[in-house]
Parts: sequence; structure tokens; C-alpha cells
Amino acid sequence: MIPRALAALGWLWLAAWLLAGCGGDLIPVRGTTTRVSPPESVPDLDLELKIFTNRADCLGAGVDEADLDQCVPRVDRASGEVQLGYQFRLNGEEYPLPPFKEHLQVSHQRRLVQDGVGGQAYTVIPHKPYPVRQLYVVVVDGSSSMAEHNRMRKVRQALLLDDVKDAFFPQGVKTGVVLMEFTSGQPEPVGGKLEILENRRQYVKKVKQLSVRQGFTHLYDAVTYATGPLLKEPVIANALELNEMAVTVVVLTDGFNNISARDTCADNADRLNLLLKHLDTVRGEGADLRRRPTVYTVGLGRPVRPRYTLPDDRPAKITPVQLCGRRYKDWRIDGVLEDRGIDNASLMLIADRGGGSAYIRQDRDGLGEAFKAAAARRYAWFELRYRVDPFYLRRSFRTQLRLLSFATAQASIVIHPSAWLDGPPGKRAEDGWTRPRPFTHTLTILTPAIGLLIGLSYLNAAWFNTRRALFGRLRVRRR
Repeated sequence: MIPRALAALGWLWLAAWLLAGCGGDLIPVRGTTTRVSPPESVPDLDLELKIFTNRADCLGAGVDEADLDQCVPRVDRASGEVQLGYQFRLNGEEYPLPPFKEHLQVSHQRRLVQDGVGGQAYTVIPHKPYPVRQLYVVVVDGSSSMAEHNRMRKVRQALLLDDVKDAFFPQGVKTGVVLMEFTSGQPEPVGGKLEILENRRQYVKKVKQLSVRQGFTHLYDAVTYATGPLLKEPVIANALELNEMAVTVVVLTDGFNNISARDTCADNADRLNLLLKHLDTVRGEGADLRRRPTVYTVGLGRPVRPRYTLPDDRPAKITPVQLCGRRYKDWRIDGVLEDRGIDNASLMLIADRGGGSAYIRQDRDGLGEAFKAAAARRYAWFELRYRVDPFYLRRSFRTQLRLLSFATAQASIVIHPSAWLDGPPGKRAEDGWTRPRPFTHTLTILTPAIGLLIGLSYLNAAWFNTRRALFGRLRVRRR
């Protein structure tokens, strides 16, 4: 009876494999045992977040056939990994974005996936570069501290790296650069004349004119000016309207926002809140999504609060403790805190509210990488990979994606792994993530197993006939 039961179980297993993906409104994922429910997108937000469910979705969104395996949903229960492809849309058309990871909130069964916590991880991989016309406003700190340790020289060298020039002036799309310096008061154009640099020759000439001046570091005022009054100047406003450019503001500093010699870190809380409110206004409801300024911040030096992370709830107002921590709240900035490093908390909060990213770097090459990232290309669609404990992938689960800061968008999908049979385990790649294998890979395991079960079913019959013959003869002899 045992071999017969094993054979029946084998046939049931095979039938479940063949029937995986059937039933109800569930969508089978080709080449896997996984099924998905139709995704749910939250309406009335800035953008529509479209999660791909099958190859037809991907091809309809312009995904190359070679990338289809990265576009469709995948579940690897052996490694605890989930893969999804998604795209942003505006008024029914694709809307390319930079490859933001920090602005994408990933939830598994309503719990945030936190990168680096408890084995959890997630990454965003961009696909299909998309040319977008851009105006880059680069605002550089020119305060006296920039003369120390050759900081201004490092900035000039970084801005003149070939990769950075290629990022600001890519081939095949019109871009421009406005180069500004700030200390106390309103930022001023490098060279004294406000103009848009339209080619590399003009750009190199202006970068070489960057110099250190005197005064405090009016960082918050510089960001306010670059994202508000500057964009209304006729030379800038006319160019934006004529060329339909998006605006990217890149602000570099080596310290803290500082108005006077008596300022403490806590004094900056109210000033920062005014700036954040301004960013909400110029980037908020009523502002054309295509014209919203995006703000990137770059710090040259070491962070004062290296373990600082953005609050999950993104509060409207920042308290002195949230900005400075209890330790530094009452410390004086001039000659004390600024000697310890950079106000990385402010830079992160400004970039987050400005829809961009914050970078802290200490050398020329690091600054170059930050400038290239700020001038990031935009992409037509993205691949998300995240990792949780494999235990949470044993049954159906909901994955939610939510875009914050740059714009708002949200969608979720329910994924149904097969209860009978896992898909083939992925192969670990050099980047630490698994790559899917063809579903036929499972046959290398199933074929011998099914063959064994079939063999056991014949063995069961042979054993029955052998037993009948042996014991039948014994009964005759006994008679």
C-alpha cells in the first residue's frame, strides 16, 4: 500500500504543477508556479504606479524582449526574494523618473521592508534610459571655510571631471547649467552675470572662476532662492518655457546653516521649517509636475550625525531634537559644531522634501559621483527586488509600493505562490541577488522523481503478484 500511496501522491503533485495558475481572476506568471491578482493603484495622486503582471503588460509598456524575465513577478522561496517590474504614468502615458530608491517605500504584508535590518534588503534597478530636457542650477558654498583643506579646489576638480561634464551635457538632449555661489545674503552668479551655460566650453570657463569669499553660510536662503526667485528671473523663466525644461537644483556646502556667530544648532530648526514649507509650496499641489524643482544636496566633509535616518512619518515640522539630537541641540555652530563636520541631518531633510537625494563626500572623486548622481538620467521602467524571511513567502502575500517626495504614487499587488510546488530556485549572482532559472530546470529534479514513483507503482503490482504466488502455494501445501 505504501508504494501505491507514493505513486498517487506523485501524480497529484504533477497535476498541481500542470494546473498551477488556473482558477478565478488570478493571472498566471508564465514559466513559474506563481499567480498574481490584478494590481490595485491608488487614484488621485500625482502619478499612476503601474505594476506589471505578465509579459503582455511589459511589451505594451515598451520593455525589450530581452528584459522580460526582469519585468514579470518572481518569487524565490529558497532565498526569500521577490521581484517586480513597475512603471510610472502621467495622464495615461509613461513618465520617466530617476532611479530613486530612498523615495520608494516597500511594504510586505503591511510591514515596511527595511534595508539592512534583520536580513531584509531591497534594491531598484532602472531600465531603458529616457532623454529629458533639464536645467541644472548648481549652487556652491563660497564661505571662508571652503578655503580650508583645499575644499574649493576639490569642488572645481570634481565639476571638471569628464564624467560630470557628460552628465550635465549628455548627447542627444538639450540641457543647460546655471552656476551660482553663496555665502551671506542672496546667491550670486559666478562671474557676475546670470546666464545659462549651454555647452562644455562655457561651463569649463565658469567653473574655473569659482572662488572662496567671506561671510557666513546662508544655506537655507540659498536653497530658497534657487527654487523660487531665481526661476522667475526673465533669462531663466523664458528658457524654461521655451525649451520645456525640468529643473534640478544641486546645492553644495561644507558645514551648517549659519546666520551669526552666536547661532546654536537648535536655532536652525525654525529656519529649516520655513525652508521646508517653501519647498512644499513650490513643489506641492497646483505646481506642474513637469516643472517642479528637484533638490539634491551635497556635503563636503564628515557627517556630524553619521547614524541619522529620516523619520518614517515625515513630520511637517522638525523639532530641535530631531534636527540636532539631544547631544548637539545647544552647541554653538561657529567654531564648534562646524569644526566637527557637516549638518547631514539638514541636508537629508532638504533633499527629501525637495524630491532629490543627499550625498556626503570627502574627496574629488566622491564629489564627482555625487554630481553625476544629481544629474541622473531618467528611465522608462524599473525592477524592484526585495528580500524577507523565506517563512513569509509560504502563502499568499501583498506587496505595496509607495513613491514619496519626488511625487506621490501608490499601488499594491497580491502574489500567490503555489501551495504544491516551488518554482526552480534562482542562481546567486555577483551582486548578491538571485537570477531566475528556466522552469524546465525543475524537470531535472522532477523527472527522476516521477520516474521513481511510476516504477514504484509497477513494483507494487509485482510485489502483490509475488506475494500471491508464494503464499498461495503455502496454503495449498497445508491443505
